[in-house]
Amino acid sequence: MNHDEDLVRQILLGRIDLFEQIVLEYQNLVFSVCLHIVKRQHDAENMAQETFLTAFSSLSGFRGGNLKSWLCRIAANKSIDYKRRDSRFIFEGLDESMGQAEQAGEPIEEILERKERKEKLDRILDALPDKYGPIIKAFYYSQLSVKEIARRMELPERTVETRLYRAKKLIRERWDEDEE
Repeated sequence: MNHDEDLVRQILLGRIDLFEQIVLEYQNLVFSVCLHIVKRQHDAENMAQETFLTAFSSLSGFRGGNLKSWLCRIAANKSIDYKRRDSRFIFEGLDESMGQAEQAGEPIEEILERKERKEKLDRILDALPDKYGPIIKAFYYSQLSVKEIARRMELPERTVETRLYRAKKLIRERWDEDEE
């Protein structure tokens, strides 16, 4: 039995305090895996925390072997799931890709489809409640951090985070409604 397996066994037997050793040993690695996938430090920090929460609650499912690989797999899966749920894909590079497509001779249908998606997104953004629109635009279009938005709008960071979350949820819902 290796060190990690012994540590897991002891934790499962009630020495919950030993889980801190796992966190301390692997936190940088887990954060790096998450950051590589989600690209934003704040999101990577959240995903790393989610990874360790999931690992702790799933510890009984650890079948021995390489704890490092198991944690990295959880981190990657959590980050990929987050990326899928996150509506950022709608925002990323839409304007830039339009210009590149036109220069590269992309078929007109694809250019028009991309343009329609952008117009749809603009309509959805314009219809957002006033407390959400400026924050989501500052975050995605101006690439401002939550901290910077909070400072400029004189709001607590947690309020900005909450409004970003709610705005993204509204955008996803309205996007999906429009698809039907």
